[in-house]
Amino acid sequence: MIWAKPMGALTAPLVFLGLAAFLILFNVFGLETALAARLLAHYQAALPVTAPVRPLPLRLVETFWLLAVGGGAIWLLRLGILWAGVAAMGGIGLSAWTGWVTYLHFHRLFDAASVSLALLLLLIVMVGTWALSLWLARMSLRLAFADSLPAASIEKIVRRPELLKADGEVRDCTYLVCGVRGLAGLGADFRSDPAAFTKLMQRMLSPLMDQALQHGGTIDRLTADGFAAFWNAPLDDPSHATHACEAASGMAAMAARVNDALMGQTRADGSPLPLLEIGVGVATGPVIAGAFGGHGRMGYSVNGEAVTLATRIQALSHQYGPAVIVADATRAAADRSFAFLEVDTVAGGAGEPPVTLFAILGNPVLKASPKFRALTTFHDHIFQALRKQQWRQARALIEQCRKLSGASPRLYDLHLNRIGYYESSPPGENWDGAFRPILK
Repeated sequence: MIWAKPMGALTAPLVFLGLAAFLILFNVFGLETALAARLLAHYQAALPVTAPVRPLPLRLVETFWLLAVGGGAIWLLRLGILWAGVAAMGGIGLSAWTGWVTYLHFHRLFDAASVSLALLLLLIVMVGTWALSLWLARMSLRLAFADSLPAASIEKIVRRPELLKADGEVRDCTYLVCGVRGLAGLGADFRSDPAAFTKLMQRMLSPLMDQALQHGGTIDRLTADGFAAFWNAPLDDPSHATHACEAASGMAAMAARVNDALMGQTRADGSPLPLLEIGVGVATGPVIAGAFGGHGRMGYSVNGEAVTLATRIQALSHQYGPAVIVADATRAAADRSFAFLEVDTVAGGAGEPPVTLFAILGNPVLKASPKFRALTTFHDHIFQALRKQQWRQARALIEQCRKLSGASPRLYDLHLNRIGYYESSPPGENWDGAFRPILK
């Protein structure tokens, strides 16, 4: 995603203010004399004064007054056009009052008409440039974030650009990686019909990306087989883990709908279209969020351990069966809203801490069901046996668990193979329960 800052809304008002001050100070076009005569005639008609009335010396007071009030209005433009308008209109009223007081008490002519006209035109310039800058900012942000941010988030950033902290900041984010499993095999199968392959991937990925946007996520990057998204940046989202899990669950449901639509459809050669399987990895943790890039091409993104972990989880997800796999931190933050089932404990290497992984199987209704409770109880016993290196007991529990509703044969085959590996290569007495070779 690439964006450019639009022209600021302060340049044109500052230029106009300087020009107006110059005209009032030096009376280049002779306008001040005519306006002063009209003002003086008005005052004399309202309240005749016998003493002679003279203009203020060198028109310095009017110039200073215009610069002070106009400069203040331009400064307040940073807070919003409403504040700038109040300052400009207040300056016009004060100019008239000042002209009356100086005429009545000091018999001096303060050219309120010229100052008021200049302030009124300045207000028009400020409104015009503010509206133009707002439109340019909106167009720039829409071009930059149209495919990566929800429309409501774009509007918030347009109105408050300071929300988009491009310089970088540390935020606690939830990162999601979604991909189609088995892309290499699919690509080889469609080698003779690449157009059909790209169309098939678009049919699957477009509704999945829509799910991320609908749940407040920011699309990060696109790849041939999927995309990534994150929550709680650039805008605050206190429930970012829950929203990411909602998007992930929606992706799993949407993938099933797309596959239902693909059933019965054929390719150009008459062969049936393959059904696609997706994998989603979700992780939560601190990241650095900001603008990354160079050579005039900047993109807002995040970087941190959560990004790496989510990518790893997505790569491992095909081994567990369920589409959505989350890290323990994500599960802890969204535990009330979903039915999570422990599926594995992994680590990248000997020096890395273990990470417990969970599958999202449903909503709180499923979580409260007796079948799911039985399944979670069996899983607790299975992983306790694995951590205690009680391989025989773990095998027996897995075989019993296969018969329960919601069980994943692929997951249990994985752990049975792991048990065989552990029996030939014992993990040692101080083993923390994490299977490390899988991520090397």
